[in-house]
Formats: sequence, structure tokens, C-alpha cells
Amino acid sequence: MTKTKKVLMICLFVLLGIVLLGLLIWGGFHIALQNANWGYARTVSHQEEALRQQVVTTAETWLGRNEADGSHRSIIDLYNSHTPLARGYAVTYEDSWCATFCSVVSIQLELTQIIPTECGCERQIELFSELGRWVEDDGYVPLPGDLIYYSSSDLGVGDCTKWSDHVGIVVGTWGPFIKVIEGNYEDQVTYRILTVNSKGIRGYGIPDYESIA
Repeated sequence: MTKTKKVLMICLFVLLGIVLLGLLIWGGFHIALQNANWGYARTVSHQEEALRQQVVTTAETWLGRNEADGSHRSIIDLYNSHTPLARGYAVTYEDSWCATFCSVVSIQLELTQIIPTECGCERQIELFSELGRWVEDDGYVPLPGDLIYYSSSDLGVGDCTKWSDHVGIVVGTWGPFIKVIEGNYEDQVTYRILTVNSKGIRGYGIPDYESIA
């Protein structure tokens, strides 16, 4: 083997080692994120914290419901059974159901006065705005039980004001990271982890838990 080939082989092994090390670090970090102590970025009263946690816990009872086996239909059925039905529209099993999922949690806990029921993200944003509880700030650090809205049209430059097409419920924060539980994320109820001020964040609906805690 020539000297040049030996150098190339050494470089290849070094590069492979760096890649493997990176994968190990990322794998360990990913596990750390999954097991992190997700909590509160700010202090709230014990009563408000209990109510916020109840919202998160109720949302988590739906984990795993999905379109593949049709188990998501019970979420839609519960939404459609609520009266008055928002805009008089009954959600179909083929519709997007992220806002429907958040509304169902609100219905279950009888919190519709602070978490408006809706099957559309944009209309739900309007309702939060009417309540004075909309935060037009991608960089806001949320609390558990807040609703986070997304826009797939976000260009990542400045504050996003584009059409919102997805929503979830904040589970908690850990440093710069936010953990969210979402319906209709990859066609199921599951978690997502992202960072504060991530590209795609449209803003936040902030239920007034303090007013009823």
C-alpha cells in the first residue's frame, strides 16, 4: 500500500470515528431529552399549576390514538357531541384534527370558557385574540397547558404571521426546549420536541387558568 493510500485510509477511519461519535452523542442527548424533567419556565400558584397539569395529563390519556387503526375517531366523536358545535360544523374522520384534539381536552375538563372549541387553527387563534389571550411572539417561552400554533409557511425570518395549520398543547420546557403533545402529528397523538423560537412557530394561545384556579 502506497503512502498516499495509507493517509487516505487513516483519514477515512478518522472521519468514520467522528461520525460514530456524533451519533453516540446525539443518541445520548435524545435519550436525555426524552427523560428530562419538563417543567415551568416561570412560577405560578399551586392552584394554577394543578389545573395546567390536569390539562396535560388529560391530553396524554389520548397518546397513541391514530388514523391507521381508526382509534382517532373517538376524539372526533367526542368533539362532535359537544354543544354548541363550533360554527355548526361536524368534523369528519378525513379532516385534519389537531385543533379538534385540543378542543376535546377543553371539553373533557369543562374549560371551554378559557380554551375555545374549534376545529380550525386560524379561527381558534381569532377566538383567543377576542379573549385577549393571544401571544404574537415566536420567542415566547410557554408554560404547560398553553397552546402552541404552527405555520408550515414560516420562512424563519422575523415574526411569523402566516396562516396557521397546526396546533398542540405544551407539556413543559427544559432549558431552551419545549415538549408538546399534538393530535394529528404524523396522523397520531404523540409528542414533539422543539426549541424556543423555532422556525414554524406561529404564536401561542394562553388560557387564563389563573382566573378559575
